[in-house]
Amino acid sequence: MSRGLILIVGVVLIPMALNIVCNSWGPLTQESAMRMAFATVAGQTVAILSVTVTLALTALSRRWRQIPLFAVIAVSIFIAAAATMGAAADELSSRLMVIDGVSRLNP
Repeated sequence: MSRGLILIVGVVLIPMALNIVCNSWGPLTQESAMRMAFATVAGQTVAILSVTVTLALTALSRRWRQIPLFAVIAVSIFIAAAATMGAAADELSSRLMVIDGVSRLNP
């Protein structure tokens, strides 16, 4: 399996598929909010693992000139994934507050 394919599948396709599958297509509930947040975190975890694997494959195949490039890609994706996970936590908190506010209005 090529390193480019691993990056595309692990950084783009799998996180996108997880978010589509776990999206709340109905009314917002506590379960759907948790499901969406966990899907985001799982997708970003897969992205981090994918760039780690591509960096390891680059090092193990002794492509010394490409290691700095893949290291920069790995660090960039790690930073973006960590920020996305933090945003997912903030969004989960916001959604749960909205759900709580709506449930207080409906006795």
